[in-house]
Amino acid sequence: MKAMFSLAGWNWRLARRSYGILCAVFALEQLAVLLWQASRSAMLGMGLAACYEEGFQFQVFLLVFLLAGLLAGPAVNDQKRAKCSYTWLTLPMPPAARLAAQVLTAAVLQLGIVALQLVLYIVYFFPVQAMDSARAMEKLGTAMPAQNLYEQVMLSDSMYWLLPRRPAQFALLVVTVLASALLLTCVRLHRGWRRGAAVVIGVVCGVCCMVALQNEQTFALYGELYRSFPFWFYPLGILLVIFSIWWALQAIRRAETA
Repeated sequence: MKAMFSLAGWNWRLARRSYGILCAVFALEQLAVLLWQASRSAMLGMGLAACYEEGFQFQVFLLVFLLAGLLAGPAVNDQKRAKCSYTWLTLPMPPAARLAAQVLTAAVLQLGIVALQLVLYIVYFFPVQAMDSARAMEKLGTAMPAQNLYEQVMLSDSMYWLLPRRPAQFALLVVTVLASALLLTCVRLHRGWRRGAAVVIGVVCGVCCMVALQNEQTFALYGELYRSFPFWFYPLGILLVIFSIWWALQAIRRAETA
């Protein structure tokens, strides 16, 4: 266990520069888009939640979330980082411990992106509010009624996914993050057609997680399930995750040095 955490720390040191750049670019991009949205006449008085949705920032967040998971540690079949991969493979650890260390690093990096998004949403409320007030004075000659941060959080459909409000939703979010970290790690452990197949598995499992979260929300609000896929689709996702773990361990064994 100690060796696994040490390897996860080494993975973090490899990824921290790229991760810092990714976070900085994400923060600057979101501020620019939100201020531009707030400056539009059509968005006058709409608030942060509307600017966030109209600016497709939740989609950008999902992209950054996935990129963060791909930064975790070396890929054993990556020829561009052959020296780093060789060092990783010669560590006196079983394949399962190496895989667990990379998944742990990916999960931490992704949780950091989630935390960053929550902080940015709160912090950017104030410049968006200031921009909205300035546009109101320019267009209407009077200030708009002050908006409430809590209301803007509740009005945002995207924040529903990031701020769990019930135990079942919290459990599903934890499962989603762990599954994402695992599947993104598995993508980096393969090459060629195997990497493409790992991406397809990740997409299917991601759809399963999103539909499960949608079902939880719909059932909590209306007492019924969101039937977009047949029941067997969810066991398929579980089987694919189990297969991905086995396949990733095989990839590590195939890449082990003599």
